[in-house]
Amino acid sequence: MPDLDPAIALYEAGRPAEAAVACLALLEAGSRDADILNLLGAALISTGNGDAAVGPLEEAVQIAPTHLAARCNLALLRQERREWAAAEAHFAVLALLDPAFRLAQDRLGTVRQERGDLDGTVRALTRAVRLDPRSGLAWFNLASVRMLAGLFDEAIAAFRHAIAEDPAGALSHVQLGEMLLRLGEVEAAAEVFRRGMRLDPSIPNAESGLARCGRYRVMTATPGIPAGGVAIRGPFESATGYGYFCQRLIQALRARQVPLEAVGIKGLESWPGGPLDRSVPARAMVNCLIPLAVERVPGRATVTFSMFEGTRIPPAWRRMSEFSDLIVVPTESSRLAWAEQGFPEDRLRVCPLGVDPVAAGNVPVLVAPGGRLVSSYRHRFLNVSDFNPRKNIDGLLRVWLRATASTDDAVLILKLGRNLGPAARAELGTLVRGAEQAVGRCLSDAAPVVLIDRLLNDEEMTGLHRAATHYWSLSHGEGWDLPMATAGAMGLGLIAPAHSAYLAYLDEESARLIPSSVTPARVPGQEGFHPPFHGLDWWVPDEVAAVAILAGIIRGGDRLPSARDRLGERFTWERSADRLLAILDEAGLR
Repeated sequence: MPDLDPAIALYEAGRPAEAAVACLALLEAGSRDADILNLLGAALISTGNGDAAVGPLEEAVQIAPTHLAARCNLALLRQERREWAAAEAHFAVLALLDPAFRLAQDRLGTVRQERGDLDGTVRALTRAVRLDPRSGLAWFNLASVRMLAGLFDEAIAAFRHAIAEDPAGALSHVQLGEMLLRLGEVEAAAEVFRRGMRLDPSIPNAESGLARCGRYRVMTATPGIPAGGVAIRGPFESATGYGYFCQRLIQALRARQVPLEAVGIKGLESWPGGPLDRSVPARAMVNCLIPLAVERVPGRATVTFSMFEGTRIPPAWRRMSEFSDLIVVPTESSRLAWAEQGFPEDRLRVCPLGVDPVAAGNVPVLVAPGGRLVSSYRHRFLNVSDFNPRKNIDGLLRVWLRATASTDDAVLILKLGRNLGPAARAELGTLVRGAEQAVGRCLSDAAPVVLIDRLLNDEEMTGLHRAATHYWSLSHGEGWDLPMATAGAMGLGLIAPAHSAYLAYLDEESARLIPSSVTPARVPGQEGFHPPFHGLDWWVPDEVAAVAILAGIIRGGDRLPSARDRLGERFTWERSADRLLAILDEAGLR
């Protein structure tokens, strides 16, 4: 057995580079020992050379599969490199080798949460709490993931344990208060928020939580008879899809002179069109939110207006939805997503969203790579997407590379996210290189792509739509897709996958539809599922068919049908508001 003590001494003295040299000398002398390889890996990590540490640590684990230190170092390295599947496998083995090793359970839970496996995370963090039941942090972590998993009662119990072990934990108090609001326990929530603020007056979300408690207290005291009013809660100050449709519904209801109360997501927001913070006689609170953010108001029914982009909602959404008396969704696709996960169909309603009438908006001056004005191209394709795997930007790029040439009179206007930071831009660069490698062509060989990655207001978004001749999506699933609907109402030619919400307002007579198939929601080039869709399915559009459609437009002069009349007649915000009122009336909730 070679003498490893000098290398260990160097490492423990804070001289990892010299320790690595000593380990390499031992290896060059012919010793392939797991202890040497592990120390080499640890020393390389300490010098910031994690890439070089992978090989020695992998070899150490192969030589000695039960070597706890080597496997732990390798698992931590994999986690740091965001290689979630490999990290999970190693932490799971560590948990088996030493069931009392709390770090393995904690990290196993963390990695599973990153992969979207919330139920698996709950199991791992429950074991971590059993190993150290006096740890307030362990209880807090367990409570937080129970909340995300829709286990609300269990989350409240765990937050109470966290506070019992760490009474000074202001964040635990705030989280507990928010959980109590989800169950409609307003007075208990208010007391917890106040305790949190006494512990830390600057703690985030405590003040807004107390404000919501005050609003709900007044609403509870307001008689529901004579009824007729509508109370709506949503993120109407945010630049999100939920915020957008919540705003439009409020505007349409106001135009109908319906007694209306609007509550912001934080409880402190103001409605820009005039005061709507007075409580009105209403029998329900309509939440334009995902199920996790819904809060119950005592004495009023809970209605959740939401949507989902896959074939089934996650199990966590199913559990959260139980706290709503009605689930309202914009399309049959979302209705089926709830029903397929076992949610009672008699508590599901469909209320299509609306499409804005064509509004004014100045066409922006856009310049393509090379200096040519975008407005001079004959075929101008637009895609507006958040930058996430569900939007299938890599597929969009592959199709563009295959369908177009640099000599084509065409350009793609790609509006991604609200502000791509350095990390997102690096990820986009990786997607571009992956698409180029898959197709065997460079982006410079295709028609130009113009990237826009800043937040645009409504007028600017309208102008961006006016800059295009066609709107094109290759998404894996949509709850509605407001930019597509807006483009159709403005008369742009539409190219959409034949799945999810698109089939609610488009058909072969109003758009070019791309055949799509149902597959597990896995991300090509990455490990496992797209986390929000863990264990679920989405749709994959046929890229060959999409190439043929684009090439037919650009080179064959294919003139697309118009969806303007269909959308303008069938899908207005006035009709959406009327349908929502009818749903509430039919359920006796107005």
